[in-house]
Amino acid sequence: MHTSSINNVVWARALLDTLRASGVTDFCVAPGSRSAPLAIALNELAQCDAQIAIHTHFDERGLGFFAMSLSRSRGEPVAVITTSGTAVANLYPAVIEAWESCVPLVLLTADRPDYLIHCGANQAIEQQHLFQKHTMYSHNFTLPTSQEMLRHQQHTVAGVKSVFRPIHLNCQFDEPLYPENGHPGATDALGNTARADISSVTSQDDLVQQLKQHLKSSQRTLFVLGGLLPRQAAMLAPWLGRADGLVFADINSQFRFGGFDNQLHLLDVSLLNPQFIAAFNPDCIVQFGGRLVSKRVNQFLACASARYWLVNERDINLDPSRRAYRLTLSLADFCKQVSPALSRWEAKSVVLQNHESIAEDVRTNLSVQWHEASIASTVASELTTQDALFVGNSLAIRMLDSWLPQLDIQPAVFSNRGASGIDGLLASAVALSHGTCRQVVVLLGDTSLLHDLNSLGLLSKARKPIKIVVLNNDGGRIFGMLPAGEQTAYESLFAMPPGQSDFLNVARQFSLAYFCATEHGSLRAVLGTVLSSPEHALLECKIDGDAGVERIKLLMTRLQCLKI
Repeated sequence: MHTSSINNVVWARALLDTLRASGVTDFCVAPGSRSAPLAIALNELAQCDAQIAIHTHFDERGLGFFAMSLSRSRGEPVAVITTSGTAVANLYPAVIEAWESCVPLVLLTADRPDYLIHCGANQAIEQQHLFQKHTMYSHNFTLPTSQEMLRHQQHTVAGVKSVFRPIHLNCQFDEPLYPENGHPGATDALGNTARADISSVTSQDDLVQQLKQHLKSSQRTLFVLGGLLPRQAAMLAPWLGRADGLVFADINSQFRFGGFDNQLHLLDVSLLNPQFIAAFNPDCIVQFGGRLVSKRVNQFLACASARYWLVNERDINLDPSRRAYRLTLSLADFCKQVSPALSRWEAKSVVLQNHESIAEDVRTNLSVQWHEASIASTVASELTTQDALFVGNSLAIRMLDSWLPQLDIQPAVFSNRGASGIDGLLASAVALSHGTCRQVVVLLGDTSLLHDLNSLGLLSKARKPIKIVVLNNDGGRIFGMLPAGEQTAYESLFAMPPGQSDFLNVARQFSLAYFCATEHGSLRAVLGTVLSSPEHALLECKIDGDAGVERIKLLMTRLQCLKI
């Protein structure tokens, strides 16, 4: 093997081969994208080694205990593979049990590279040495840059032969995560991973003055609204109402439903269209809040030539591109110090007309197609300003962020985007019922709901009605929108086996009113009843496996070619 041939999958295969040579035959795998190199390499290994047994489960907490018990019963180490973020933390109870019971476990946890930690990048947490005193040893691995480095890692892995308690091997995978992807790594795309924090060398007062000068001299200003609390949005709204630039609002900004006449509601999917991109060339970008859901918008901001400013009330880095000039000050102070009249986008009608052409096509298609995006938009269109909306991670939040049209309502929107896990979502939503909203509407996927079924017990303590809308596509179908969908291991290691969810009986167990929709007609027939009821309710929207994401992919292809 030559050093130049060490990509993620080759590296993952080398680690797994070493584990196999050290006597490990059982591998427990939870689906994930960051861990895709390990899953793909494991699938290849199993194809040529009949002794390899692969066990899958969508819940890392349960998977950890399964692996622990399997290891204890056989007296041999068992490996557990997870993706990054809270998926790793969910192993902790099983790791503690294994430590106290002296059971060998090999924790192979996928991670993001260091340059994506502490900068607001999605699903990026501090997970190196996470299990601290409950592992015999813990190592952080990065893609080997030499044969010597790879051999050193393999020598460490081979130590599994002598362990009698858990060990943790944290593997940092940079993109591309899939062998056929062919895109340059994120490091290459950024050009310089060691860029300095721009704001650290200039005072905040100087930066405010620079921003004012820049706004004054710019012809095309784009305002990007990231995650904002309702109080922050209320403070910023009058200022934005007097600004003259174009606006993009993330689903967590509180401006995504209504907003402004100069708002690009469908910027994410508009960036698929070359004609739109050609006319969309901001020379000044000002962002409020961080943690944008849209990967396309994040990539646009990272590559745009315009000077890029990020305003946040806390002194934390929320700029994965590390190219923004960071302003740390309260939004109240910002609104006092910077006049919105400084901003403009001359000839904005061209961009807005292009955007409207795309929006019209999207509206037409969503009204007749049955998939996760159209369901999310239909449910959102029936909310009121008095409702609170909690959106689950993975596919649900991406559907609303990408496809939600402009609506004349402004419900408060919440989500867990700090670490973007799919655990604890229902419990988080129930807590919102202690606020001032009329009711809480929860939109999430079937795997997310399965992760948090126990929290249905919290409904008895809810102070307002909780309406759960679950997108049931047999789980894991977000991977069908990624290169994982093209892998031979897609069905076995990324998507869930069909028929695992029976939400009718779940609703019965917790005395919930149950409704079901399988197409737009049945959804419209029950949605009004669900949302107007004073009682808790569960609405299951059934989508046939990959059929939904395949229709969405076709719609995205259509938008790419749309003449506007």
